[in-house]
Amino acid sequence: MEEQNHKSNGALDAFLNLFSLITLGWMSISIGLILFQIIDKFFSPQKVDFYNQFSQSGLKFGVASALIITPIFLMVIGSLHKHYKNNELNPQSGIYRWLTYLVLLITAINIIGRLIQLVFQFLEGEYTLASVLKILVVLLIAGGIFGYYWYDLKRNDYSSRSMFSQIFMWLIIVISLSSIIGAILIIDSPVKTRERKNDEQRVNHLNMIKGIVSSIYVENGELPTDLSTPRFSQIVDPDTGEKYEYSVIDETKYKICATFNSSAQEWENNRYFSGEDWDFHEAGYQCFEQSVSQFDKSIPVPKVIR
Repeated sequence: MEEQNHKSNGALDAFLNLFSLITLGWMSISIGLILFQIIDKFFSPQKVDFYNQFSQSGLKFGVASALIITPIFLMVIGSLHKHYKNNELNPQSGIYRWLTYLVLLITAINIIGRLIQLVFQFLEGEYTLASVLKILVVLLIAGGIFGYYWYDLKRNDYSSRSMFSQIFMWLIIVISLSSIIGAILIIDSPVKTRERKNDEQRVNHLNMIKGIVSSIYVENGELPTDLSTPRFSQIVDPDTGEKYEYSVIDETKYKICATFNSSAQEWENNRYFSGEDWDFHEAGYQCFEQSVSQFDKSIPVPKVIR
């Protein structure tokens, strides 16, 4: 009867085991992402490659994931162990063992690949405190996962609470909360994030205006008098919805003005710079003088006389 009951709950067994392993992997990646971003924020040198730069977006994604996934994992693993305790599921089922070994294999491959990357950077001369701390983070997360599931695979008695399992769960709670709280202390508020995104959009708009002005100059041999042509119709300030201030200085020079919420120096290091004056803007109202080359004027194509 007991064996039939276990077989009848095979779908539930597969669901809970698969869900717990997926949420564990997602939670581990989220916490690792948070810790990596904190390390990059405070310990990485200023001039580093793209993958080792602090990212507000990466940190926020890690926090959002950890906030949602961590309690889900704890609830699923608690439900799974409750079913084991009530003898409703078989803790030695093939489903559990196959899924556990498969996920551990995939996790091991990912961890090994990450460690190889970090060691390679170390051998390439990028010996920094940040690299060492990241290696330790990966080893601690991986060691915790493998240690817990190796113990759980060997465990047979679920009639009473396991001290090892309780310690593991409390460590997850403490590490998750500490990581999330630490991240919240350094991430930008939603208001500030929106202001920076609008500033980035203003920079893109000024680049677009410059490109269109140059095209018009090439086509017509003169600068546009204003931004009223259809080409500029969609280029408006993201906050006010008004067109940017534009004025002609002389035959080849013009001026564009915009109001920025913050200084470009406050932006993340991994932002792409085009090298224009507005890439280094300060906060507030600013104007940028631009010019076109007279050699870009449209040259009429001579007609062929037959």
